[in-house]
Amino acid sequence: MINSLAAEGCPQLALQLARHWQQQGVLVHVLCLQSEPNDLRPEFNALAIPIHTEALSAGLPRFSHLASLSYKLCCQLRPQAVLSFPLGWHAFIAIGARAAGVKRVCAHVGNLPPVWAGNAFNKFRLLVQLGRPFTHRLLCCSEYVRAATVRDFALSRQETRAIFNACDLERFVCMSRSTRPELQPGSLPRLAMVARLEPHKDQPTLIRAAALLRDHGLPLQVWLIGEGSCRAQLEALIVDLHLQNQVQVLGSRRDIPELLAQLDLFVFAARPDEGFGIALAEAMAAGVPIVATDVGACREVLDAGRCGLLVESGSPEALAAGIRQVLSDPASAQDRATAARQRAQRHFSVAAMAQAYGLELGLP
Repeated sequence: MINSLAAEGCPQLALQLARHWQQQGVLVHVLCLQSEPNDLRPEFNALAIPIHTEALSAGLPRFSHLASLSYKLCCQLRPQAVLSFPLGWHAFIAIGARAAGVKRVCAHVGNLPPVWAGNAFNKFRLLVQLGRPFTHRLLCCSEYVRAATVRDFALSRQETRAIFNACDLERFVCMSRSTRPELQPGSLPRLAMVARLEPHKDQPTLIRAAALLRDHGLPLQVWLIGEGSCRAQLEALIVDLHLQNQVQVLGSRRDIPELLAQLDLFVFAARPDEGFGIALAEAMAAGVPIVATDVGACREVLDAGRCGLLVESGSPEALAAGIRQVLSDPASAQDRATAARQRAQRHFSVAAMAQAYGLELGLP
């Protein structure tokens, strides 16, 4: 069960799991709670995966509607297990599914609990507590997220499990960076960040770092790849800093492996509430040198800096210094990139993720 078919984290994970399980002979159905965005529908349709779309009513009635919807659909399909990507609302999905006789219901946890949200978080925590008797396990995308989930939702560790998110390794590993010529004198180093243009990412720090580097004699070509609610703000910042010729907002793209193969450096600027960063794992698989902000999720994914340079979060100066350091020491950068690719192949495969999810869901 997912919110929508947007080309972003949770729907992409759902697609990867569905594709893998289908190859293993598991029949998968998808329930979408919003009809738009619809970016990934062609991929699901290509797999002939049935998609059920149901728009929820507004206000408090939506909760009973969701429980009823889950109950009716589970009575119709008789699934062995239900996996919910919406957290909080999973409580009503689980109530309906368990009432219909479903043995196991799990929910995905992809971000830190929003403890800073005041009353909104208190309501969120109440929903998680409501779902506890009906939920087999909360599946957290990292140990960092798991620790915060246990602490902030007042759960036991036994109610949770950390399972790394995954990426399609074959698509990224096969795109060799050797196809891009070495950086030539006079050409601009090419950097990119792939992420939703949302407040919990930190593209503004990267834009400001690019301005600092330009002012200190190191102009860059920067691609911001992704779409989201902050696009207009980011474009305005680019204009304010006179970076229109250096920083481009490319929007949502489906050719990420090909774009990564053209980079000198991948930058991932995130805030402390980042949960994992699938784009970070993709860059690791592609063997691109990485600079990332030193927040919990990035530190865990990059193995405490062994697989990418970590710099202070929220500091354009620190990010600029990290970018300069990596570009000026390509041998060390390549050593970290090689370690990153090896780590991605060991820990971030779809097969490993699907096997771990399947174990919790009781799949054969």
